[in-house]
Amino acid sequence: MNDHFNLYDKKLKKKESKENNNVLKSFLFKIIIKSLIIIVIFLASLIFIKQSDENKAVFKKVVYNNSLSFAKIYNVYNKYLGDALPFKNIFKDNTKVVSNDKITYSEIKKENNGYVLTVPKEFVTSSLKSGIVIEKKKNETYDNIIKIQDKDGLNITYGCLDEVEVDLYDYVEKGEILGKTNGKLYLMFQKDGKYLSYEKYL
Repeated sequence: MNDHFNLYDKKLKKKESKENNNVLKSFLFKIIIKSLIIIVIFLASLIFIKQSDENKAVFKKVVYNNSLSFAKIYNVYNKYLGDALPFKNIFKDNTKVVSNDKITYSEIKKENNGYVLTVPKEFVTSSLKSGIVIEKKKNETYDNIIKIQDKDGLNITYGCLDEVEVDLYDYVEKGEILGKTNGKLYLMFQKDGKYLSYEKYL
């Protein structure tokens, strides 16, 4: 009876080991395919840019002037190849500072397609949505400005930042600290070329 049980147990372990190996092989194959696709896209972009100054200008216009939709790229990649960030749950960046606090403000008024919020002094601003930083710039009206696009194509612009903790093309988690403001925060919500009201997001 024991011999029969031991034989069954060995067969079961062998089957489990084979299944685990198949899962590992499948996972590694997917990672290799994803890596190759990224390399091909990167090399194709380099070749395109090197062809002529005109191509370089087109590439710069599309990528740096924000007409390139990161949301569409993310969704296409995710649909056909799975998560674009396969290791994000395994290798977490513990250096990222995340806050669960909502944006608190005493007053809000509409201004230039967006809203100016009166917030406390030295107010720490966190990201309302997860997404990619598609714009980072400075101007006289709103000081430091960053724009984050989420996977659904929503662009949220954060302005009046004294300090900025993120860089262009960083992937930002919801609640991640973006920077500090000094009594005023500018927010603008935009999707598909339309400016949206703040009520849904604050």
